[in-house]
Parts: sequence; structure tokens; C-alpha cells
Amino acid sequence: MGTTISETLNSITNLWNFGSGLRKDFINRNGFLYACDFETRLNLDLIDTINMKEINGTENTRAFTELVNSFETKAILAMIAGTDRRNYRRLVKLLKKHWFPLEEPLENEGDNSTAQEIVDNAIENFSFAVRKIEGLKRIATLAGNEATFLNNFYIDRRLSNIKKALIGIRNCLQKVIQETGKCCL
Repeated sequence: MGTTISETLNSITNLWNFGSGLRKDFINRNGFLYACDFETRLNLDLIDTINMKEINGTENTRAFTELVNSFETKAILAMIAGTDRRNYRRLVKLLKKHWFPLEEPLENEGDNSTAQEIVDNAIENFSFAVRKIEGLKRIATLAGNEATFLNNFYIDRRLSNIKKALIGIRNCLQKVIQETGKCCL
């Protein structure tokens, strides 16, 4: 026999609670911070393999789509979403404590981009990086289908901005990891 609606809802709730508890345990054991740091370094490594002088105009190639889809954002996105408020507040305090403004200003990404982006704090920076990477993944998929409506899209500027944000994340996370290694979160 099939399950009832209430049994299904209870199963979903239990699964959600399990996921929230798992995330809480990761934060408490610093594993979550290490996952964010690893993801950031992985994305930086991917960007560093790109010849920025030759990247513009390659957005409609399969290789570019594969490269962009290799970027990871799950851990940082989970951190931004922050389901366990108590531990999330602790993490945000640590991020604020160790956040320093980006060393270089973000570039305008083209005529069709929104207003010049400004990142004032760690959470805005994490959000900016994830949003730009996720947007780039979707653009790459569209461009791979030979979308001619992507005029004035400068991939080099987008990747440069993502790299600046990732470096900011990396610098902040290194300090947070060092501090949390001395005590618990």
C-alpha cells in the first residue's frame, strides 16, 4: 500500500531535521569551514587555468560550458542559507571579525550588467561569489545553444570579479579556521 500524505510529510520533516543536524555538526567540528575553504580553493584553481586574454568569445563552446559547470558552490551556498541560527550567528560574528575589504575594486561586467557591484562585508562577498558563479553556469548553458542575444558579455571581467571575491573568501576563511582551531565554534 502507498504511504499517506501525513507519513510523507513526517518523512520529509525528519529528513530536513537530519540534514540540519548534520550541518550543525559540521559547523561544530569545523568540517563545514574546511568544505567552504576547499570549494573556494578549487574554484580559484579552475580560474587560474584560464588564459584571460583568450576567454572572451568562447562562451558558446562546449569546453567553456564544461569548465563553468565544474565550479562548486554548494558549501558556500549552504553557509549563506544558514538553517541553524545559533551556530550561524557565531559563524557570522567570526566572519565579520576576520573580514577585510577586497584588495581590488570589482569591475563593471559590461553594458548589460546591473549597477556596479559593491561588497561591504563577508556575507555580501560570499553571496556575490555564489550568485556570479551560478549565473555564469546558466549563461554558459544558454550560450552553448548558440544564444545570439548575449551581446556585450565580458567573461574575463566576470571571472576576474569572481576571482577577487573568492580571494576575499579564502583570506577570511583562513583566519576563521585558525581561530576556530584554538576553540570550538
